[in-house]
Amino acid sequence: MLPRLFLTILPVCSPNFSGEKSTQNHGKYRLLFEMDISGKQNTLSFFGHQLKLDSEEEIEKVVNLISKHANLEVLDFRGNTISVDAGKRIAEALTKRKELRECLWSDMFTGRLKHEIPLVLDYFGEALTASRCHLTTLDLSDNAFGAGLRDSLFNFLQSPALFSLENLILNNNGLGLAGETVGEALCELIATSRKEGRPLILKKFVCGRNRLEIVSTIALTNAFIMMKTLEEIRLPQNGIGGEAIKALAQAFAANPNLRVIDINDNFVCPEGALELAEVLPELHHIQVLDLGDCVCDDPGVVAILSGLDRRRDCLQKVVLSGNNITSDVIDAIGDFFNSARMSHVHVDISFNMFGEDFDAAKARHGRGNIDFGRRGDDELLSSDGEEQGAEDASMEEGQFSDVLNTSGNTVIERSPADAVLAENMMNEMLTRGFGCFKISDSDQSAPNGGLISFLDKSLKLDTAESADQVVKVINSAKTMKALELRGNTLGIAAGNVIAKALERHPELERCLWSDLFTGRLKNEIPPILEALGKAMIKAGCKIRELDLSDNAFGPIGADALKEFLESPSAYTLEVLKLNNNGLGVGGKQIAKSLTECLRKSIAVGGENRLRLKTFVAGRNRLENPGAHALAATFKSLETVEWFDVRQNGIHEEGIRALVTALKHNRNLRHLWLEDNTVLPKGAKALARALESWPKLEVLNLSDCLLRDAGCNYVIDHLNPQLHRHLKHVYLCGNELTPPVAKLLIQKWIQKFDGFTPKPTLHIHTNSFGDEFDEVAAMAPDNVNVGDVDDDLGSLDGDQEEYNSKSSDSDDADLDSDGDDVVSDDDDDDDDGVQVIETIDHLKQAMDRIDQLDIDFESRFQEDTARVILQLSAPLKSCGMSLQAFGRAVEVAENIVKRVEAVKRNPIPATTQLINNIVAQCQGTGVKAESDWGYNADTQVISRLFAELVKRGHFEHEKSLIERFFVSFLSFRLISNSDMIFSALEVKQ
Repeated sequence: MLPRLFLTILPVCSPNFSGEKSTQNHGKYRLLFEMDISGKQNTLSFFGHQLKLDSEEEIEKVVNLISKHANLEVLDFRGNTISVDAGKRIAEALTKRKELRECLWSDMFTGRLKHEIPLVLDYFGEALTASRCHLTTLDLSDNAFGAGLRDSLFNFLQSPALFSLENLILNNNGLGLAGETVGEALCELIATSRKEGRPLILKKFVCGRNRLEIVSTIALTNAFIMMKTLEEIRLPQNGIGGEAIKALAQAFAANPNLRVIDINDNFVCPEGALELAEVLPELHHIQVLDLGDCVCDDPGVVAILSGLDRRRDCLQKVVLSGNNITSDVIDAIGDFFNSARMSHVHVDISFNMFGEDFDAAKARHGRGNIDFGRRGDDELLSSDGEEQGAEDASMEEGQFSDVLNTSGNTVIERSPADAVLAENMMNEMLTRGFGCFKISDSDQSAPNGGLISFLDKSLKLDTAESADQVVKVINSAKTMKALELRGNTLGIAAGNVIAKALERHPELERCLWSDLFTGRLKNEIPPILEALGKAMIKAGCKIRELDLSDNAFGPIGADALKEFLESPSAYTLEVLKLNNNGLGVGGKQIAKSLTECLRKSIAVGGENRLRLKTFVAGRNRLENPGAHALAATFKSLETVEWFDVRQNGIHEEGIRALVTALKHNRNLRHLWLEDNTVLPKGAKALARALESWPKLEVLNLSDCLLRDAGCNYVIDHLNPQLHRHLKHVYLCGNELTPPVAKLLIQKWIQKFDGFTPKPTLHIHTNSFGDEFDEVAAMAPDNVNVGDVDDDLGSLDGDQEEYNSKSSDSDDADLDSDGDDVVSDDDDDDDDGVQVIETIDHLKQAMDRIDQLDIDFESRFQEDTARVILQLSAPLKSCGMSLQAFGRAVEVAENIVKRVEAVKRNPIPATTQLINNIVAQCQGTGVKAESDWGYNADTQVISRLFAELVKRGHFEHEKSLIERFFVSFLSFRLISNSDMIFSALEVKQ
């Protein structure tokens, strides 16, 4: 999960590049980590201008604004990119700004080379020292420092300008082991500041998403213990565990004024929770404790409760989501936080493992302060009924056939022209720092090493003698960096002698072994894989690429790979291609082996950590179990750049697990989920994760049953300021309808029209029908709608209403009277039919209410009223079941809260909402200009309004509601603390 940061929205003066002084608020706002800037005249902000400070003209404008500013206390460079020359010139201007107090310098090196950043950092550090300013806030977040900036970062943090620092924010800098340098630098800064008589009094330290892990975290805790002044520590998503958690607990205890502790998404585990529980009683000022996604489990959560005594008036929020909490301890949690002295604390326990006890637990303890989340978010419950009837989609070879052939991506052509092209491409990648290596195109026996290839020779290698030709070539090669055997067939005897030959080549790095077992029996393949793996281990190879695609070895092949994947020879693995292997349940073994490889490589230390960048496992029938196993692995890896699991029968629940894990992989460039059952719910989860992937280039969600709502989620969450590398988004074959397609085209143009080159949106093979030409006419060159022959035609009315693949009935179905199916002649059967029918109606009602909640975020503004109106039908169909009504109130309140957040004059948004609902309800006496066709029951809507008013909503609309909903007053009168919900007799 993303780190939860408290944000304050504050106005900012933007510089006027025309040369005139800006005297008005341009409506720009910025988000700061609880920082308060009371005035406008002390701030110079370039936030969001996307300046590329390379040219002398642009640099001069910025320098002049800095130099001429009357009282420069806050300098905001966020969202721009600064060259070395610009950094030097700006630094010169800063030497004269003694009044400078806050430097908001996050995200200011986009597109810069790694060797440029330390130079700019050095200039800025020297300038701050020369200016003799006293900084209180320094934000360097979202700058890819990495471990290579250790010296510059250390020197920067030694500036006397930082003796007065109160807020230090280093979020998402890719520090890794450089976090140790930060810790050492802070210790030195503390010692120096004390010697100078200006002791550092740091209050806030934020360092999330930095892969700090154990060594760096312990180094930071040494600084925390020296400080003793910290009030807020945020270290989310850092892979912190083991001894580092114990060190953190000691650091927390050394800072008695701590108000906020956020270590979300780390490996606290039950043992770490016990360490934290011991120090919590000493922290009397704690307001926020965020332990979400920390794998505390039941024992750990119980320990945390024991450390929080019931006299915590200052405590405001406790996050325990995603901690594998079961129903065994829910009563302990509920009783604790529902007690009189703790009922003011907001507690988040969503995304846990209550299973079938979820509804009962929520009914007992889900009062205002305890948030259980949605039922579908529970880890043990299927999200909805949609995936039960979903068919495994079939993959058509067509537009993406060149990409689907993953093995083909590794084939090296041998023509001179192609050799030159390959050379140029490799050199370019080397200069960009991708860590790739050059593969020689010289003769196989070349002393300088290179590729040995038997590509598509159609060799049938059965016996040791038949493999003699291959063995001789391998043995005669002085250096063999890559061995390509694709397009041949290998037997056990031949495999053994080739494996023996591999033992002579510890320099081997790339194994291109796809399509290697054609015609072989399944039980022949594992011994060969084991022999090849043992040979590489014995030779001490450091393998970077392993391609075994298009070998139908199934689950037993995964078992055969176990020894190699968990060996030191796999610690260096960067590319793993297992496309079309029929893995099935074997996908879980692959995930387990990669996890073990990661664990072992980290234990060795240094640069040995597994850093897998490319993972391809399409067409493997992984389904949800395999997806969940891979999710656990890739959450810890954090290094993947290319992730491809297309056509695997993965449903929405598995997709959600995958995207949640992939959020930890900030360098993700390619995400291929094509031809899985993602559905709108899965699309919503994925859309929310998009902000975690600023380097995203290709997103393929074709044939994923996203429908209108899902496609809209995805486009809405693509951010042109963040996703600057985007090239292609595929939403083909998703039952997209013409109205939404037109809307998406408009959004695409608005978002990416200024890009060069412009990213392409692919929306062909959808359901445009007779309106295909209209959609095509709207589409610019970078929106691909395909040909009319590819279109799937219009959806029918029911599909177009919600595009749901589930068996849920539409509103009309839910309104139907079920009494007709009960026979008056058979009393014995009557009760059974009624019970079955009641359960069925309740399930349909609950499913429909949940679906309306999910669909809400993708709808237009006026449709907030439509969603509330549609709640009437499922509630009426189940006879106003208390369970369904409680869920409906949650959905309605969620909508109302969002409407309340919209500030509109002269008619408030909440009043407009009531007006729309009044006009569409029966019996209010108001006739709408157009009938939306929901036939909402006034008694049901009145009951909803009564509960919402009771919860503090519609303060200014009470008289309006009372005027048009006669039964509203009676519902308010019968509602009290002992009877939150009242049974309502609804006329059928």
